[in-house]
Amino acid sequence: MNNIWGDMSQYDGITWHWVIAVYLFMAGLSAGSLLMGIGLRWYRGQTRGAGQNLGESAVLKAAALIAPIAICLGMLCLVFDLTKPFHFWLILINYNLSSVMSIGVIALLAYIPLTFAYALVVLKDELPKWGLGFLGGLADSLGKLRGTLEGALFVLSLVVGAYTGFLISAMNAYPMLNTAVLPALFLVSGLSAGAAANSLLAVLMFGGDKYGSQASGDHSGGSSGDLERQHAFELPVMGMEMLFLFMLFTALYFKGGAAAAALASLSGGLWAAVFWIGVVAIGFGIPLLMRLTGKHGRSAMVTAACASLIGVLALRHFILYAGQSYLS
Repeated sequence: MNNIWGDMSQYDGITWHWVIAVYLFMAGLSAGSLLMGIGLRWYRGQTRGAGQNLGESAVLKAAALIAPIAICLGMLCLVFDLTKPFHFWLILINYNLSSVMSIGVIALLAYIPLTFAYALVVLKDELPKWGLGFLGGLADSLGKLRGTLEGALFVLSLVVGAYTGFLISAMNAYPMLNTAVLPALFLVSGLSAGAAANSLLAVLMFGGDKYGSQASGDHSGGSSGDLERQHAFELPVMGMEMLFLFMLFTALYFKGGAAAAALASLSGGLWAAVFWIGVVAIGFGIPLLMRLTGKHGRSAMVTAACASLIGVLALRHFILYAGQSYLS
């Protein structure tokens, strides 16, 4: 366009688009899946006692595979959203510790390689099936550091999961985004997405069977035990998501002015439909309906997991787009 008139993009109030929403979703999914997988393994270790071989449950295998893939896909989205994507390496060598993004980059630089290392440890027995048997020696060596890896990854997963919320809450001009509730909301919704993805992959790829333990009488651990425990944890996580959403909208209402005006995003337009259909009806409604109707089969689990993932992705889009639609 002629420089005298400028570029039409200057009139577009949306700074961050769907690519960033996908990045926020992928980062939360990666962190949430690992938090669930490692947390359940630790719980299983406490219940079974020290010195016993815990084995690798289908849930943990799923988490170990999801975490590095999801975060790398998310980082690709982030890089290609940059104005100059091939200069992304500059943010890896220039740090400003007063910047949320710089702190996030430091956390991700530690988190990403550790997810790959942990995947080798957990998926060691699967490597020959995938033509990666030559990595077995490295997996054995890393296995000696498993406790350290799990501890570091659990802390880093908490940081990465909350960081996505801190990243967009730093946008001071937007009342819906500039709130302390967002990091907690994003962390909890990441847990919800991670649990759903773990269940989906455990059932479809690693032979997890939620009800196998009931048939065998083994409620102590393994794939079935972890799936049952994760399934039991999903409802409280969903309740926390609803609570944080209620807190977000209540805070906007009582803040008044432009903040209260942002609540119009719930009553009309495209993003209201995304929220009520994508987040509420699909993300919350379908999993709750499965529980209320007592449906527990494989197809019901897959349906509920897919609905939860759609709901969290819709939530990221709603918060990002509706949040940028109302200025202070």
